[in-house]
Amino acid sequence: MSDSPPSSATASTTAAATLATATPAAAAPAAAAPATALYISDNRLRVSGCLSVNSVAGYQRDGIKLIDSLSGPVVIDLAEAEVQGSAAIALLIAWQRHITHRQCEVRMIGASATLREIARACGVDDILAFADA
Repeated sequence: MSDSPPSSATASTTAAATLATATPAAAAPAAAAPATALYISDNRLRVSGCLSVNSVAGYQRDGIKLIDSLSGPVVIDLAEAEVQGSAAIALLIAWQRHITHRQCEVRMIGASATLREIARACGVDDILAFADA
């Protein structure tokens, strides 16, 4: 390799590669944005991704919009959700409250053992509509 300064084309390529490398790390929180992890499939609200104190506010708002697009009983599929703390419980209670105010039935399926244990520790396992399938 020579000690001469890089050409402008090489400098541009290097800057672009650095930006491309830095951008995903900087954009990582945006990549985990709530809207990308909530979707309707088979007439169910499916939750995927991390449920943490940093994400539940967005999940709550976006989830309610999706819940309002459903008719009849609401099934919340949690099989792809990664639970990181009790903030997930607050989210599920808010969704369940919204659904019951709409006078609809709600079932939450696919809840992990971790989520159920947190609900038990919070004393709300008998309130949340967990179901086996």
